[in-house]
Amino acid sequence: MGNFNFDTTRFIETSTPRQIQNGTMMFMDTQNPGVYYSANRNGNVNRIIKTTEQTISTGANTTTVTDTRQRTRYNRINYRQPSNGQFVPLHRLNDQLRRIQQVAQNYDSSEITSVFSSDDNTIIVTPR
Repeated sequence: MGNFNFDTTRFIETSTPRQIQNGTMMFMDTQNPGVYYSANRNGNVNRIIKTTEQTISTGANTTTVTDTRQRTRYNRINYRQPSNGQFVPLHRLNDQLRRIQQVAQNYDSSEITSVFSSDDNTIIVTPR
């Protein structure tokens, strides 16, 4: 496979002591706000998208109500077997870091920020 250098200026480790104790390493993608990657001892590699969802509603007497919640979505990014589509665990850290860098090159987080409107609701989604 040749030499592999993980881009430590793009991916910054943000693991908590508990995550490290459990065998998980977390990396923030500085080029995609709100996007994180995790490498786990069990061989799973995940893309984690953290957003804040704010719902603004207008009531009957024109009062405005704002509800804010944080959302986190996990997507496994391991390779898949071509025959049955099952995920292939990557147990070596070097393989996990290579996979993170590989999938991050093709990911665009610009669609994370969005605004949805209906009759009396507006939903604003932003990265956190």
